[in-house]
Amino acid sequence: MDGTALPARVLSATPVAPDRVEVVLDTRGLRRGYRVQVVTAESPAAAGPVAQVHVHGPEGSLSLAEVPRFPEPTARVTPGSLAAALPGTVVRVRVAVGDEVVAGQPVVVLEAMKMEHPVAAPANGKVSAVAVEVGAQVETGSLLAVVLPAY
Repeated sequence: MDGTALPARVLSATPVAPDRVEVVLDTRGLRRGYRVQVVTAESPAAAGPVAQVHVHGPEGSLSLAEVPRFPEPTARVTPGSLAAALPGTVVRVRVAVGDEVVAGQPVVVLEAMKMEHPVAAPANGKVSAVAVEVGAQVETGSLLAVVLPAY
């Protein structure tokens, strides 16, 4: 075999419950049956329903989870973490660990698309970590700094 995927045809897809279907596939004359179950649940991070698909077949079981195509960078970090909203270069770090900051105060400045993009403190607090330095290249979602809110 050359490693390419074998063409498969769906011979039948029979609903057996509102969330389950039995599927029979034909791959070059070899027929295999699979049980497919779709489970949905509300997810605050995804702002709506998220699906998991469980497939049980002769080769074993497999679970797949739906993930957002373009997730919000802040959905993947812990509270107080400042994440890069887009890829770029760090041109200024305006704080150090232990500094007190106020909401809206620039913490890090990124350069992206020939423009400067300040990343500001989300609330009054204390800088507990600075994860980048001037000249660093960051990707979307990269951790820049952590500001612990003042209570």
